[in-house]
Amino acid sequence: MVMGGLIVQTSRVSDVHARIAELRLPELPSGEMKWGAVSKGKLPAYRRTVDAFFDDPVFAGVDFHTTVVDTWGQDHQKFGDGDRDKTFNKELYQLAAKFARNYPERLFHLYPDERETVHRPGELRDILNFGRRKNRDPREFPFRRAHFRKSHETPLIQIVDILLGGLAYRVNGHANAVDASPAKVELSRHILQRGGVRNPMIDTAMRGKFTVWHRQLQPRGK
Repeated sequence: MVMGGLIVQTSRVSDVHARIAELRLPELPSGEMKWGAVSKGKLPAYRRTVDAFFDDPVFAGVDFHTTVVDTWGQDHQKFGDGDRDKTFNKELYQLAAKFARNYPERLFHLYPDERETVHRPGELRDILNFGRRKNRDPREFPFRRAHFRKSHETPLIQIVDILLGGLAYRVNGHANAVDASPAKVELSRHILQRGGVRNPMIDTAMRGKFTVWHRQLQPRGK
């Protein structure tokens, strides 16, 4: 299971969205940018967007962080009280907590991609704030908002999907499959190269423009 998120200052979101709209053209005049839609014909737009994330001044200060968890044979009873969704949320918690540690002066609005779940984002926000207090974070309620966003309406979530897809394509071995998409193999290679990730199975530094953190699951109570 590979998770990822972007951090961007609220005041810069509009400029970033406008720049993404420009980067899409001419190959992607409409529709959602996402890893599943990468193809040979659309590859230039995706490469252009990836390069802008690393080089364009509009994306200065916009960082991408990921967590990787080996879920093969995972015991959800042990790790999530028998609830796969709870296990997912625990990993989302770890990713968000990493943002809180990496950016100790900031307050956060958390916008996960919308999905079917009985657990609402507000629950995660409250648990995160409790965790920060437990860890003696001096900020009062560092996580201020938590709302789902629809990916087709949120360009920044689409960027997350592209960058995360490039990492997951290698981590999960899809790039080595006989029927691997040449366009996705190329884009995955390009994303990891630009991110300075020589081996996606090894942790990067915890801070930076593009980071990878391989987590070991701990049973409840640990």
